[in-house]
Amino acid sequence: MDVKTIILGFLSYGEMSGYDIKQAFTNSIGFFYDASFGAIYPALRKLEEEGFVTKQEIIQSGKPNKILYRVTDHGREAFRQEIQTPILPPVLRSDMLVKMFFGKSRTNEEQKNLLEGCIELQRDMLQQSKVNFKKLEIHFDEYQRFCWEYTIHHLETTISFLEQKMSSLVKQPVCSVSV
Repeated sequence: MDVKTIILGFLSYGEMSGYDIKQAFTNSIGFFYDASFGAIYPALRKLEEEGFVTKQEIIQSGKPNKILYRVTDHGREAFRQEIQTPILPPVLRSDMLVKMFFGKSRTNEEQKNLLEGCIELQRDMLQQSKVNFKKLEIHFDEYQRFCWEYTIHHLETTISFLEQKMSSLVKQPVCSVSV
């Protein structure tokens, strides 16, 4: 699914500014699909050109004007059609896995540090996901809850897998003791 379609989905909940849409990406689906402002604003312009959204400028004193976007009936229908299409295989982009793939290019100490860093990053992401889940869960429907639980399960499983594989990926030098 592309950024434009996801934006239509977010706007189906109500009017949002570009900043609100970025927050929606980050705070709801950011673990499995995130978008930058550099992707959001061009997508909003395209959606407006296609007649899928309208915008309204709110005049504010003492700060920049606020632009709120609203999905049109045409946009709502386009979104409904898109979510009915078959699911595509996931595209996994992982900095961690690329670095692991080239693990033989590192020393044992560097590899150990990388793995410990990966585990720590996953633990931090898990902790933050749990905090956000608790903070936001009263607003979730059963499908949104499913996505958050999937994310937490995925992080827990990744941590467990990394911990299990650590000893085989970090080969400690054999210590020889002279007698």
